[in-house]
Amino acid sequence: MKSVLLCISFSLLVGNILNGAPTDYNDLSEGELETEVSEKDVRRTRKGKVESEVKNALASKYRGDKGIGNDPDVIFAENFEEGSLEAVKSRWESVKSIEIMSLSRDVPPGSAGKHSLLMTHIGGKGTGGHLYRRLLPGYEKLYVRFYVKFDPDCYPIHHFFHVGGYNPPTPWPQGGAGIRPVGSERFTTGVEPFGRKWRWDFYSYWMKMRSSPDNKSWGHDFINDQNLKAERGKWICVELMMKMNNPVTEHNGQQALWIDGKPWSKEGQLISYFGKGFPKGRWIWDSFIPDPKGKPFEGFQWRSVKELKLNFLWVLLYITKAPPGYVSKVWFDDIVVAKKYVGPMNFSSSISSNIAHSRDYRK
Repeated sequence: MKSVLLCISFSLLVGNILNGAPTDYNDLSEGELETEVSEKDVRRTRKGKVESEVKNALASKYRGDKGIGNDPDVIFAENFEEGSLEAVKSRWESVKSIEIMSLSRDVPPGSAGKHSLLMTHIGGKGTGGHLYRRLLPGYEKLYVRFYVKFDPDCYPIHHFFHVGGYNPPTPWPQGGAGIRPVGSERFTTGVEPFGRKWRWDFYSYWMKMRSSPDNKSWGHDFINDQNLKAERGKWICVELMMKMNNPVTEHNGQQALWIDGKPWSKEGQLISYFGKGFPKGRWIWDSFIPDPKGKPFEGFQWRSVKELKLNFLWVLLYITKAPPGYVSKVWFDDIVVAKKYVGPMNFSSSISSNIAHSRDYRK
């Protein structure tokens, strides 16, 4: 069966974010947002920021991503062109279940590379594998982009690609499922294809998260739109942005998501970009439901101490309920961690295709 390749770019932003965040309005309170500027002005400014950022996307300068790892704004890049799994392993601090990994010749269309990383999970034989490394010394703003492809028959995934911070940073991923962080030790956000629904969303842990009906604090989701499909059988580009709150007493942290270079809108508001005062919606336990008639989002207080920063990257495939013998395949490629918006791979000498990506706001 034909497989599909998926590019995911995950951007964590701790300063002003280009693609979607209204820089001029980031520090306004909810009341100021409502009284000093109109929602139409906010949307117009945000759209302008999106188009400006896409036009100046870091990847637009590197055809097929060739040479992108040498850009001064790139913190880490992984294209799996090292030639062997052992060489790949040497670039990561924690590698789990390397036996399920292999180098594949299936790469994103237009890529300058010849290999991707394939993880093959077999039901009844473990829960998957991961690559993990620290991003030192830690950052206030990060963008993380990666390409991913799910086999058409891939079993629903429990947890996926994560970025966040630990204090102190550790050379291995930490636990904490169902436990609310206290604000000084950790925060995480995953970009996940949400089980049988196969829809993209965030999965976040931070100090101000809510509780679930079982009185535990499980990761929170935010976009909640079934139309934002995690398509199987093709390469997809995903980018996540996260911005740390500063000062640490504020709720002005942010996060945003682009799929194939596109933000996601519904009912007239951008719902793949979250910050203090936007979008509007309501909470149902640990799920935020965007709704233009709801209340402005309160923003993120990711941390309570300045020492906690964005400092790890966790490429994770975690499948827990596949029947014995069931084979699931997921490909990863062209991971870029940067200080600026990365954007989809540039397939030509112009950036017109990337600019076109920014215009789908689903108004």
